Amino acid sequence: MLDVRLDPEQPLASDPGRNVYIPPRGELERTLRVGAVYNDDEIQIRYEFATEAPSWYHQYWIYEVEGRGTGGEWVQYGSGGPEPDEHGLYEDRISMLLDDGDLGLDRYGGFMTAHEGMRGLTGAAESEEVEAHPHLGETLGRSDVRKYIPQSREDGDNGGADWQDVRDEAELEAMRERGEFLDLWQWRAHRSHPLGYADNGYVLEYRHSSEGRGMFTDNWDDEADQPRWMYDPDEAGFRALERDRLLDGAYDQDDLYYLSEGHATDFDPDHHWEDGDVLPQRFLQEPDGSRGAIRAAGGYEDGAWRVRLTRSLEAPEPTDSHTLEPGGVYDVAFAVHEGVGQRWHRVSLPQTLALAEEAADAPEADIVATHTEGDLDDADVEWTEVGLIYPGQMTWDWLTDRSPAGHPGAGHVIGGERAIGDEHRLPRLQDYLLYEERRRIDQQD
Repeated sequence: MLDVRLDPEQPLASDPGRNVYIPPRGELERTLRVGAVYNDDEIQIRYEFATEAPSWYHQYWIYEVEGRGTGGEWVQYGSGGPEPDEHGLYEDRISMLLDDGDLGLDRYGGFMTAHEGMRGLTGAAESEEVEAHPHLGETLGRSDVRKYIPQSREDGDNGGADWQDVRDEAELEAMRERGEFLDLWQWRAHRSHPLGYADNGYVLEYRHSSEGRGMFTDNWDDEADQPRWMYDPDEAGFRALERDRLLDGAYDQDDLYYLSEGHATDFDPDHHWEDGDVLPQRFLQEPDGSRGAIRAAGGYEDGAWRVRLTRSLEAPEPTDSHTLEPGGVYDVAFAVHEGVGQRWHRVSLPQTLALAEEAADAPEADIVATHTEGDLDDADVEWTEVGLIYPGQMTWDWLTDRSPAGHPGAGHVIGGERAIGDEHRLPRLQDYLLYEERRRIDQQD
């Protein structure tokens, strides 16, 4: 890696129009505390993440009436990036990638899932291109490129992983059957946590949700051009939230800032909706199947998110989740979104998670899950402080680029010879990622 040292006082320009947003220098490096415990049936991952501006809000419809007119329209508030939403209307998230094999997560972390053409990058693929793709568009019905592992592309084993070169469906299905994918546990402060869940998914040729019904869907009726649900006044005591209170962040965790099956009813178009009425853009519902396999508890307390995620040791569905075994050591990587979406987050370097059978003979690992015979919620854990950095636009394509403009260690990456070593440790890596993002953008000017 080049010996790059950026001037701490030097401004790093953002350009949201080209998906460039660089957080203020003082906000770049953060810490996520991770602990783990397991019993004979389940494992629990615990997170503590300090933040002064937590968000359990997401996106909302706000009814707006212009001037003195009697008619109005429902306007969406809440942006997923690149800049943090000006009203704070985007949820916080904590994610974990997990590998039980040898896909490369131990060597490259989440960087192995970022590729040219992916949404959120300056060079994101055009939606028309993706929609016309025989697999991503025609089979999956997608209009953007999201995370994927290099092995899901035709030349992925040799460093090539163009987003368009997806392996055929029979090969992808064989990979799923062999467990050649990354688990993705996503705790979402708005779209899953209020119901007591984290979202279960996996990364193969795309970022997929696991089998089963999800815990959220869109609150919008395309045909009627209006929301599909509203608050049930008999259950909630009101039909809508209030704009001023929402934008002031005055709905706390005990309030119904979300809309779910227990307190919702069909939208009433004949009700006299007033300027400033608010309805959540997402409708929460009880999940099922593998997608609903991860329970969540906790919340924001004393200046930090303190969250517990619990799942069975056995994979709820072997073709979209991994089984965890006592004595096993697994590769993991973490990411935290603070009120932003897509790639505008902070990520960890590769970590290891071990399930120790006995405390006196624990496997060597960054994070050690201890065994308990009792309730997981009552058990103590050993905490590990995991450093987080802003990843910039570092992609697998650049990491495997042998050209003069590419990665100096591309040969090692392609050969799988080198893990992220001392030369890539924080904060030096953070400066390099910022330098590389700025250099790439300058080259496009």
